[in-house]
Amino acid sequence: MKVFSSLIVFVISCLPMATVNAQVNPEWLRYPMVSPDGNQIAFVYKGDIYTVGVDGGDAKRLTFQSKMDLQPIWSPDGMKIAFASERHGNFDVFIMDARGG
Repeated sequence: MKVFSSLIVFVISCLPMATVNAQVNPEWLRYPMVSPDGNQIAFVYKGDIYTVGVDGGDAKRLTFQSKMDLQPIWSPDGMKIAFASERHGNFDVFIMDARGG
């Protein structure tokens, strides 16, 4: 019984740490958008656009700019991605192939 009560005390003491970590949101991972076929997710990480399969795996970086690229949106056929970018000083809309380029 003493071991059981020690285990309960340990678990209860760990709960505040678990709730603090659960409240941390990575603000640098933004604007997720699922492709029309449901197989890919486009998202923004540190100002560049990436894609990754919905099952996870390695993400593929599609943009390589020092300026911010934001809010990727898939075309209805899933072949293109439109996004906003401040490459020319203000946010303009750009379109690229969904495989990058």
